[in-house]
Amino acid sequence: MDGGPDQLEMNRRLIALSENPNVRFWRIDPAELSRSERTFLAIWELESQVNNGGFFQFFSNTSGAVVPYVVDALRTIGAANMADLTEAAIKAVGDHAWHNDEQRSATLEGLPAQIREALDALDERFIAYPDNLTVLLYRYACDNRNEIRAPAEF
Repeated sequence: MDGGPDQLEMNRRLIALSENPNVRFWRIDPAELSRSERTFLAIWELESQVNNGGFFQFFSNTSGAVVPYVVDALRTIGAANMADLTEAAIKAVGDHAWHNDEQRSATLEGLPAQIREALDALDERFIAYPDNLTVLLYRYACDNRNEIRAPAEF
């Protein structure tokens, strides 16, 4: 053991970072963020939304704006399995106006039942956590702390 924080502490620090008033994640369009900021935001939104209501919720909510970045973000932190699952979910629903909340939401509401069932199956595989997103995102945030604007005590 390297003496670093345990997973609960990593999670606590990630939550504190996401709530830090100095981060730009929640104030700026994802396209205008740095790659490191966008990576953090995309993974944070994906995990939060899928755990709460599945891929359908992730796509439907305002978090859908990060869909174009999320697979690359997962691969960037080393979460290849999660990237494959997320890519499969995106392919299942097809291309949408990811930056237009109303249009995207309306289109997704009209998805056929078999697509929703496919998303449900992918949800189950995602929440089994084939990659440890907490550890991977924490390490990424530490490695990119300046660009993400993590506080010194992170």
